[in-house]
Amino acid sequence: MTKYTRALLVGAGAVIALGVLTACSSGSQEIASPTSATTSTVAPMPSSATFIADVPETNGETMTMAITVEGDKVVAYATNGTNDEAYFFGTQKDGQMDLMSMYGDNLKVSFDGGKLNGEVTMNEPEAAPVKFAASSVAAPAGLYTAAHDNARATWVVRPDHTMTGVMDNSAPGDHKVTDAIMARDQAFKDKVRQMRLDRQMQQAPQMTYGTWSMQMDGSTVTAVRVTGDMSF
Repeated sequence: MTKYTRALLVGAGAVIALGVLTACSSGSQEIASPTSATTSTVAPMPSSATFIADVPETNGETMTMAITVEGDKVVAYATNGTNDEAYFFGTQKDGQMDLMSMYGDNLKVSFDGGKLNGEVTMNEPEAAPVKFAASSVAAPAGLYTAAHDNARATWVVRPDHTMTGVMDNSAPGDHKVTDAIMARDQAFKDKVRQMRLDRQMQQAPQMTYGTWSMQMDGSTVTAVRVTGDMSF
C-alpha cells in the first residue's frame, strides 16, 4: 500500500498539505476520514432519586447518610442513630452540592454517573471530614420523617428493611436553612454548636415497615417519605 501527500503551492515557496491519499492495489484512491470527537459517557444526575450510605467512623460509630434529589432541589440527612442528626436543605447543579446545615455542618457531594461521592464535616472541635459513597435506592427504601407535638423523628430505611433514626424532642420546626455566610462564620458555628448540645435527642421509636406507623407520646403517627423538594 503506497501513500501520497497532495500539496497546494500558494505564493512563493508556501506549501499547504491538503490531505493524505492512499493508493491501493486496485488503483482506487480514498481520502482518510477525520477521527470523530470523543463523547462523554457519564450519565447525568437523575431528576428524582434517593441515595443511602452507611459510613464507619474512627470513633467506632456509623454515620448513616441519606440524600434525596428532586430536580435541582436536595434534602440530605446524616445521623449516628443514637443522639445526633443533621439536616441539609439546598440545591444541586450538574450533580454538584455544597450544603450547610443549621448547625454549621458542611456537606459536599459530586455525582459520578452512578453514585454520590462526598464528604460531610460535622461542626465539632477538630472534626475530620467523613468521606462516603452513596448508592441509589428504590422506594420504599429512603428517608422518612414524622412530627408530633414538639418532637420530630427521622429514619433512614434501607432496601433490606432495616432502619436507623433519631428523634428530636425539642423543636420540629427548627429544621431550616441558615444563612450560608453566617453558617460559615466561626463565631456562628460556635454558637450553634451549643444549640446542638442543648437538644433533647434519643433514638427514634420503632416504625412498622410498610405502614410507616409508630407510637409517639401515646399517639399513633404515620411517617412520610421525604423527597428533595420538601421543606419542614
